[in-house]
Parts: sequence; structure tokens; C-alpha cells
Amino acid sequence: MKKIGYGIGAVFASILLMVIIALVFAGSFITPSFLVKQIESAINVRAHVESVNINLVNVLSGIEIEGIILAPRDEVANKGTPLDERKSKPKGLIQLGKADVKISFLALLTKTLKVNKIVLKQPEISLTMNEDGGNNLTSLFKTPKIVDGEKNPALSPEALAEKKAAEEEEAKEKASAPPSGPFSIKDIPIAIKMGLVGIQDGNIQVSMRKTGQIIQIQKLDLELKDIDIDGSDLESHNNVNVNFDADVTIIGRNKKEAAKFLLETEGKVVPFVVKTGLVNPKVIYEVTMKEDSFVSGFAAFDAIAGELPMMNQAGLKLDKLKEKAELKKDVSFKVEYSNGKVTFLDEPTFPTKNYDLQITKGSYIVTTTNYHEMKMGMLYDEDESKKSLASVDEKIKQVTKGQGDTKALRNKIVGNLVKNERLFIPFRTYGDIRNPNVELGVGLGTISDLVSGAVKEVIKGKAGDALKKIPGAGDALKGLGF
Repeated sequence: MKKIGYGIGAVFASILLMVIIALVFAGSFITPSFLVKQIESAINVRAHVESVNINLVNVLSGIEIEGIILAPRDEVANKGTPLDERKSKPKGLIQLGKADVKISFLALLTKTLKVNKIVLKQPEISLTMNEDGGNNLTSLFKTPKIVDGEKNPALSPEALAEKKAAEEEEAKEKASAPPSGPFSIKDIPIAIKMGLVGIQDGNIQVSMRKTGQIIQIQKLDLELKDIDIDGSDLESHNNVNVNFDADVTIIGRNKKEAAKFLLETEGKVVPFVVKTGLVNPKVIYEVTMKEDSFVSGFAAFDAIAGELPMMNQAGLKLDKLKEKAELKKDVSFKVEYSNGKVTFLDEPTFPTKNYDLQITKGSYIVTTTNYHEMKMGMLYDEDESKKSLASVDEKIKQVTKGQGDTKALRNKIVGNLVKNERLFIPFRTYGDIRNPNVELGVGLGTISDLVSGAVKEVIKGKAGDALKKIPGAGDALKGLGF
């Protein structure tokens, strides 16, 4: 997950760099052709830009760049063919409908960086994660070998030697300089005010070669709003509102949808610690998982089925656990995010057709490593529970030849798995979430031992008084294990 984040982050950073270039060189000569030439001279891509609109006249200056495409480099880019002479657009790994930036330069006079808007609209990214952890986008951001039909002067022996010398000099300066402390917003001399920074209507597809899975992130809206930060007065100016909405679909190796999560997330973030100005490591979000989200073939439930062979022997079937579980209504809950770790702060229940899944407070997932530890409870559907318990009763009757109280015997066997006439299975899942370890939250013996013990108690209860009347019968009963 961490490497996926780095790959996507590099994409958006490059697009923002493009916007900054346009602002720095703002003027009538900033055209799509100019931007394409600058991009293809800097990174290893074939680029396309549809249009550029710049407004530096109003109090709120702005730039819009539309129709951005970044594709693998080809001969057209190597030759530096002018944009208006190119016959067709490339098929891009990265596409962007529009980059829209509006900045108030006058606010700088009051030592305030005021950005009304930085929005990337309709980005589309196709990312492939290789088995070695690399990805298909890394090569796009390398220095190109050929520029304007000739070897790139930036890669000449002289240029590389000069670059190496500069890096060594910088390393020496850092080594000789006194150690610097961690970043603090209090060291920034200007206040920051931003109306909206984010991504709107994005689509990202991540293909995992190792697992064969495809992760689709659709209708992605990531917005940072009402940003108000002043390092000199963090008590009053230390706020960022965050909204994150997306439809996340996981497609398995078999090309079938394994899960879909329809998410709406919002949070009011305090980005810096008031006393020190250091980055606040903890953020709390309100998350809503929308109705119609679903999981099909949940790995933990498959593992549970394997952990309960004795229940299968008793006729207790849990086949519905392997079916598609679709959320019947919206469920909201709070989570805390800190250094890649997502922790549940309350105990949400997710109702589906076949079961209700309860997650215990304190359960967590580490997104950077896929490690997790979660305590859950699965409350089986009432009708299916009755069917399963009825099959247990039938099995008991076969084993006991009809002797004893069937319900009492059933309670001896699976009573700790019944809650209000519904099957309730508590369990703990931990380790790599893609291949979890699962432990049941209740202890179960084998069916033969439980039934045998229960039958003995019933027989002993019925026959005990009668046997006491027969000399020596009590000792004989003990000798038989009763």
C-alpha cells in the first residue's frame, strides 16, 4: 500500500509542477506546445496538453490547463516533433481533464499565502505493481536519454560529473552543519490560507501482478478545505477539513468482483501540535460505508469454516459465509489514523442478508504493511441459524437414539455459539490481511466427546435412582464411566 501511495503521489506532484511552471513563466508565450516541450525535456514521457488559460489581471490570479496526457515515451517525443504537427494523441497511463489553480498574489503583501483553489479534475491513472515492488510509472519520471533528436546534454559525462560534485558538496555541507530538528510550522514566517485543494472525480486502476488482483478506485473525491494555518497562532489558526469519497472495487484473479466499498469520509484535522508546531501524528475521521457495499469470499470467514470441522459433523452448516455479503444500510463509524495505522474507535455493526458483522473497538489495520489485528463477531441470519440448529438437533437424535432432551444436548454442544436463537461466532483475525490467521473466541471440543459426555449425564440422571436400589449397581455404573 505504501508503494502504491508513493507512485500515485509522484503523479500528482508532477502535474502540480507543470502548473507551477506555467505560473512562473506566465505570459502570452505559455501555450500547450511550450508546456509539452518543457515536460518532454524534463521527464521520460510523451506528453499532450489540450489548452492553457491564464488570468493574471484580476485580484485572484489563475491558470487552467486542460487535456493533460502523460504516456510512455516514443519516437515522436524523442524527436521533439511540434505539438501541432503530431497526428494523434497518445494513449496515456496518466490523464487529467483539468488542472485549476487560483492564487491571490496581493495577500503575500500581508505575509499570507492565500490559495483559493488547487484542483485536479478527472484524473485517470493506470498503475501496475510488479512482483519486485516496482511499478510501471517509475520509468516515466526518469531523465530522458534523447531530447530533440539528440543525446540529452543533461546526461553527458560532463553534466553527470558536475551533478555528482554538487551532490557531494551538498552532502559535506549537511555533515558539517549542526543537526537540525524536525520540521515545525512555527519556523514558517507566513500564514497559509487555502479554500480548496484536492482531486475531483478521479479514477485509478491498480493491477497487482503478484496476486492477479485489480483495485479500482472510482469516483474519487479528495478535498482539503478551509485550510487555516498560522505558525505564530496555532491556538486559533490550525485547521484543515478533509473529505474523502470513493468507490473501491477489488477484482480477484478469477476476474470476478471480490469486494466493493462505497466510502464517504470526513474529518476536521488539527494538522500541527499547538505547543511544538510539529506535525500532528493522529487524525480522527468519521467514515460512512454506504449501502450496497459488499464482500464476496471474505478470507477470514473461509478460515473459520476450516476451523469448525466438528460443527460440520454435528450438521451445523455455515455455507452462507462464503456467499456475497451486501450491506443493507449505511454504517458510520470513527477511526483514528496514525503513521499508517487505522484503529477503530467504536464498535460498528455491518448488517448483511446472511449475517451481521461486528467489529470490536481497538481493532486495527496497518496500511503500510497489511498487518492487522481485529476482534469480530459474526451473528448469523435468524432463519439460517434455525435451519442449522435444526440440523444439529437431527444429528443428535441419530446419535442418541432419541434419548434425552435434544435441546439440552444441543446446548451442551453449541450453546456457547447461540445468542437469542441466532448463531454468534466471535473470532480474532491477525497477520497479513490477505492471508489471515484466525482464532475462534470460544473453546469447542469434538462432537463425539461432547455428545458422549452429554448422553452419559442424561442416562445417569434418569437411571441413577433406580440403580441405587440394586446392590453393587452404583459401583458398576462408575466402572462404565458413568
